Amino acid sequence: MKDCTRIEIVIEKALARTMADLLIELNSPGYTMIDHAVGRGDRGERRGDDPTGASTNCVFIVACESREVVDRIVEGVRPLLTQSGGMCLLSEAILVKH
Repeated sequence: MKDCTRIEIVIEKALARTMADLLIELNSPGYTMIDHAVGRGDRGERRGDDPTGASTNCVFIVACESREVVDRIVEGVRPLLTQSGGMCLLSEAILVKH
């Protein structure tokens, strides 16, 4: 087991490919994307029942053991989140390697 920082990024589903490409560009150690996240925030409700997917979010999860990588990812995704909305959450976690 190792200490790590868990990064959770909530963003519009339409921007999922852009976020995935950005995380790769920022040398993320990897990511998990959870599709079809719904909820309510400062930009209104994300219901997820729109057939076009326009009102659906997704969540990216990244586990980072390096503070330098965490800082690079946070600063790298900030412009996209500022432009499109969404959020980035950081929390301390324990990584159990397989």
